[in-house]
Amino acid sequence: MVLKKILLFLMLSSSLALSAVPSSVTLPGKVPGYDFGDIAQDFGLRMHRRSGEIEFRRKNTSLKFFLPKKEISFNGIKVIPGYAPVSCTSRPAKSQYSLVLGRWVKSSEAFPAVAVSRSDWKSTFRPLLDPHSVPGHKIARITLDAGHGGSDTGALGKRSKEKVLTLKITQRTAAILRSCGYKVYLTRSSDKEISLKKRSQLQRQHKSDLFVSIHINAAANRSVSGIETFALTSADAPSSMGKAEKISNPANVRDGNNVLLAYHLQKALIGRTKAVDRGVKRARFAVLKDISAPGALVEVGFISNAAEEAKLNQKDYVEKLARAIAEGIIAYHRSLKR
Repeated sequence: MVLKKILLFLMLSSSLALSAVPSSVTLPGKVPGYDFGDIAQDFGLRMHRRSGEIEFRRKNTSLKFFLPKKEISFNGIKVIPGYAPVSCTSRPAKSQYSLVLGRWVKSSEAFPAVAVSRSDWKSTFRPLLDPHSVPGHKIARITLDAGHGGSDTGALGKRSKEKVLTLKITQRTAAILRSCGYKVYLTRSSDKEISLKKRSQLQRQHKSDLFVSIHINAAANRSVSGIETFALTSADAPSSMGKAEKISNPANVRDGNNVLLAYHLQKALIGRTKAVDRGVKRARFAVLKDISAPGALVEVGFISNAAEEAKLNQKDYVEKLARAIAEGIIAYHRSLKR
């Protein structure tokens, strides 16, 4: 009986390992990719097509593609991958029947699907679909970084400065996290100028398990508003607003953790504030390159937008932002529990 169980376990393990390797495809620019149709089946996701979008879903999970846009929606939160997903024709379904375009089809039929880059699969799609695929780690110490300070005012609004607002939000976030039992360090606790390099050094000095940098956006177009969260760009992918460059930074070893943290922060911030969702994005920001723990940078609004600047100066809105950042950190922590 014991031998039977061992053999069954080995057979199941072997089949899972094989099914975890999706079909290889090539995206424009000779970018290596995977057929998401295979991935969807492995994760028990069923495909549904609507005008202008393809959705893969299962209970409590929804992943939407808006081809040919370089944008997806994961459980209602916008995420910008490194490369734009593209249409492809998948191999026949692995299971005997699959629900495709609202109807059940035999495995011998090929169906239209989506291709994603291997880089995005590893650093974005897999961490979101399976948080346990990223390395688990303890979270007891957290470093919060209030953007700018001193002679570096950051973005300027009509009545306020970024450096002042980020410090208020950061200090309140720290108080909330401390009340939850976390040890919290601040890169600055006063109107003090600190170099970007020093901020990373402080995180390593604190030996913290997470790093979150808090900023406020600005744009020439004063009608632009909303919240966005950044994770470090993967080594072989373009930043959200840049070109593809093969640049590897020390913090790239935690790409999956970084994007998972960024997603939970963005989800909590949008959920509490109901602000415009500008998405989870990627950038090679200096404060994210050299940290020794998972990290993200949040832009909690636009100081150049009159309505958002007014909110950012309200005590109750600062409370909302602080609670959302703390909530996102705690949600990330919970997602890692095995």
